[in-house]
Amino acid sequence: MPGPVATSETKPVMSANNTPFQIYHSWPSQKSECKQFDDFCWIDLAHVVMLVEQNTVEKSVGQKLLPALQDIRTQGYNRLPIDPYKESLLYQVESALGQKLGDHVAGALHTARSRIDQRATVGRMYYRRILLQVMDHICQFQENLVAAAHEHSSRIIPYHTHMQQAQPGNFAHYLLSFAAKLQEDFERCQEAYSRVNRNPLGTVGRSGTGLRIDRERTTKLLGFDSCVKHSLLGKDADFAADIVAALSFVMYHLNDFATDLHLWSSNEFGFVQLPDTFCGTSSIFPQKRNPVTLETIKLAAGPSVAWLSSTLATFRGAGTGDHRVHGIPSHLDQALETTSDMLILAGLVASEVQVNDARVKEVLGESWSTTSNLADFLMQNRGLSIRQAHGVVARLVRMCRETGLSKGQVTADMLEEASLISLGQKVEMTEEDLHEALDPESFVRTRTSAGSVGPAEINSLTELAEDLLLENRNWVMESRGKHLKAEQLLKEAIVEVLKP
Repeated sequence: MPGPVATSETKPVMSANNTPFQIYHSWPSQKSECKQFDDFCWIDLAHVVMLVEQNTVEKSVGQKLLPALQDIRTQGYNRLPIDPYKESLLYQVESALGQKLGDHVAGALHTARSRIDQRATVGRMYYRRILLQVMDHICQFQENLVAAAHEHSSRIIPYHTHMQQAQPGNFAHYLLSFAAKLQEDFERCQEAYSRVNRNPLGTVGRSGTGLRIDRERTTKLLGFDSCVKHSLLGKDADFAADIVAALSFVMYHLNDFATDLHLWSSNEFGFVQLPDTFCGTSSIFPQKRNPVTLETIKLAAGPSVAWLSSTLATFRGAGTGDHRVHGIPSHLDQALETTSDMLILAGLVASEVQVNDARVKEVLGESWSTTSNLADFLMQNRGLSIRQAHGVVARLVRMCRETGLSKGQVTADMLEEASLISLGQKVEMTEEDLHEALDPESFVRTRTSAGSVGPAEINSLTELAEDLLLENRNWVMESRGKHLKAEQLLKEAIVEVLKP
């Protein structure tokens, strides 16, 4: 006898009638499937249409099943009477149909398929949709980064290697580097999507069926790009590993972004600042503005390093014969949700972060990070090799540090002295050329190589990011459009079957 109306919060209480199998296996399965209810219904409708078209099920049976299935879909999961003794939505729907149409007609729904390929198909349809949502969030973060790059196009910041100042950079250039990383993440998601969006319906357990079916037809009716070609692979969820691998890369990049800004927002750096709405306060230190939103991203990124290894470890199971263990891992939903949430948060951060220009100018004014530009000048204008130029400039910096002189106090005579020590010959340079070569703004302005921090190159990188973003959004829209087209194709097919 059917139980109460089901909700995702309902949970059976342990009793003589509720076994551990029901409490710890059936109910978690039902709770998961309630989110996939519409996909179950979509598959049932497409499967019946195909069976009727192939004359595997009589048209009169299909004409009874299709309206009843449409009604169940319209009513929604919360109106479906749930029998707690039935494990899967397959049985719940068949039971509901049986009450309306009789067991003979209801049972025809399960012709030429098993619960294995039905569930596998549901999983792929559900996760392709959620993956597209993650890709939407990647696009939105890219859009925020590009907009911020426009705002900060002329802001110079120090770049570091080994946590030491290396060269002057540009904040827009820095932000666009993450747009480029997110582009690779988007492409990884595209690759994962291509493996998800394959139709396993019709693999029928393990070995296929002797009944007449058309797997290409259900592929089109369900919006898949292709079929799973091998019947033994119908149930496998290897695509989950592709998804979590792609998500792990996203989280790795978000962690880098948050870690950089976290460090640069500290008092010791002071390069950037977030608005109060992104920060917390201390219960004891009244002076503090804690950038806890950045810490939230870093904290969420920690477990992501284990998403792929946990998935592959779960898949090991008992070889190819283990049905449950080769299914979709339990942490996939959490990985998708976490990645989406952190992409949204990182996008907000990118839109609101501000650069402390005065502090950056002070730091760069005292920094020797432009010395590679001085070495370039000596190579281009004095005929020195890279090693000779590097040696002269390194000697000059050491002399200044040993005598306590700042970059602004360096003189052409000191350069001559450094060249004598390093090369045994004088290298002459005017004071104007020397200080121009050591100026951060001049350094940035003279970068001309492709992808560099020079103004023209930042404009090119911005345009490239905008073009790729447009392509990405179009790809997601087209992918969703294929699903909508499949739904419309199914509606038209149902109309044909229902004709007298």
